[in-house]
Amino acid sequence: MPKFLYYDEYYSLPSRISIEKLKAQNLEETEYKTAKALFDLANINPDDIINSDNFEDFIAVLEATETSISDELFKYWTTNKNLNITFLIQPIEQTDNRNNTRIVEHILDIRVKNKGVSLPLKNRSKGFNWFFSFLVWFKKIQEDQNSNYILLLDEPGLNLHASAQADLLRFLEDLSQNYQIVYTTHSPFMITSDKLQRVRTILETDKGSVISDSIQEKDPKTLFPLQAALGYDIAQNLFISKKNLLVEGVSDLIYLQYISAILENVGKTGLLHDITIVPTGGLEKVATFISLLRSNELQIVCLLDSFTDPKGKAKLDNMVAQKIINQKNIRFFNEFLNNKKRADIEDLFTKNDYLKLFNQAFDKRYAEVKVENLNADIEQVLIQINQHLQTDHFNHYIPANQLSKSGFSVSDFDNETISNFEKVFVEINKLFEKNS
Repeated sequence: MPKFLYYDEYYSLPSRISIEKLKAQNLEETEYKTAKALFDLANINPDDIINSDNFEDFIAVLEATETSISDELFKYWTTNKNLNITFLIQPIEQTDNRNNTRIVEHILDIRVKNKGVSLPLKNRSKGFNWFFSFLVWFKKIQEDQNSNYILLLDEPGLNLHASAQADLLRFLEDLSQNYQIVYTTHSPFMITSDKLQRVRTILETDKGSVISDSIQEKDPKTLFPLQAALGYDIAQNLFISKKNLLVEGVSDLIYLQYISAILENVGKTGLLHDITIVPTGGLEKVATFISLLRSNELQIVCLLDSFTDPKGKAKLDNMVAQKIINQKNIRFFNEFLNNKKRADIEDLFTKNDYLKLFNQAFDKRYAEVKVENLNADIEQVLIQINQHLQTDHFNHYIPANQLSKSGFSVSDFDNETISNFEKVFVEINKLFEKNS
């Protein structure tokens, strides 16, 4: 029959372990259960330390154990690989009235060193303490080759941030090759969205706890962590890749993808297939997206409309000044058009080509707009159309959507339009190739 072993945050190692308490088997203090595992792992008898005057041999044995645990720890703990664990046995002495000194207690001090500066284990994050303590506890279990274990983990990694929870999941995945593991969680980062068949939901009802497969669960609150896990996975894989081209909105995405495809069909240069176009939802959000993506060692290039909001431009300029993104990786559409100081993606089309899309998209709402209706003294075609329609703004997505279902080929556009887009694709491809 297998043995069930339960572990939660209450079994974390203390920073200071009283060896006398350990010898007394005072395991009502749950943290000493993991401390006992540490001594068993090192094959050290607490009596031997208590009766010894020289602790160097014991420290050497503990350090060898620490090396073994650290090798396993930093295989999975990717958050900070500059940490080292140190053990120090400290005798607590007491002097009586006759000036006789004797050792009244032996303390094993566990410290974490980071670039030469050490802190007690308890002063590190709760997440690191949990991970380290769990490894100590589990490595002792691994020594028992004669038993089968089912591991029960209550909210593992509760104090870990998202990427560290992903590290923990990798660790548990490897452990599951040899051990049955059952754990509870409310965190979407502790759920692997490609293995939802493993998940069981628990719903509290008047009749008690009801356990279901994830696909059978109907309660929205119970399903929320699963939905969040799935949403996170979709965001990571659908919209973000190694190479990311940040644009303002969905209409930019449609224009670039569609024109790229029809250029490739006739042997011209389109956007490289491993580049993911990421709509940011507006120029003012570009800086936020750069901040969020840069920490993941991803390549980022921006292809943007001319700024109209000085605050958004200031944020981006500040990121360039702080070397968060290289100025060369920020390109504006007007740079690909001769003699234009301001331009949107729509200005890559000739006016005739863009009005063709506009008039088809809005044929039931606006009267046909012609080139001669537009004010040529204004640079951007969108502003020209707004002025003619006497409106502040029309939905830019609708003409883009019209293009996506039009079935247009290269022959449906002016050579100038095709040339403008191809210049953009050639330049963007070069930027990513230089960064590779």
